[in-house]
Amino acid sequence: MIILDTNACIEYLNGKESIKDILSKQDDLIHITAITVYEVNIGLERTKRKISEKRYKFLHKIWREFTDGMQIFQLGLKEAEKAAQLFDKLEAKGLKLDDNDILIAGIMLANGIKKIITKNVTHFNRIEELEIIEY
Repeated sequence: MIILDTNACIEYLNGKESIKDILSKQDDLIHITAITVYEVNIGLERTKRKISEKRYKFLHKIWREFTDGMQIFQLGLKEAEKAAQLFDKLEAKGLKLDDNDILIAGIMLANGIKKIITKNVTHFNRIEELEIIEY
């Protein structure tokens, strides 16, 4: 399994060919986390408020069709505990990572998922256990 990071989802919504190409080349199932749902929906709500209801509806439809059939991995107890371990491990090395990225990584590793498609290489490469698929 592969987790799709938020930035990849946003680029998919914006019609970027680079993300569509990398997705088409994957043999593993691609899923997302509840954190990504949260982050993407923040952007959708901003679109409704700052751009237009029409643009929001257009993007929201694409988003729902894109995620239909994907498993959405939740943030539960084991995932939160793993994220806290990752946070502490990074902090001990003098490194920081955004809370949402730590939570995504915690969800992934707690569920045995090691691959992530992202452009946030400098963030996720701080977590040794992850295999980053950059596009």
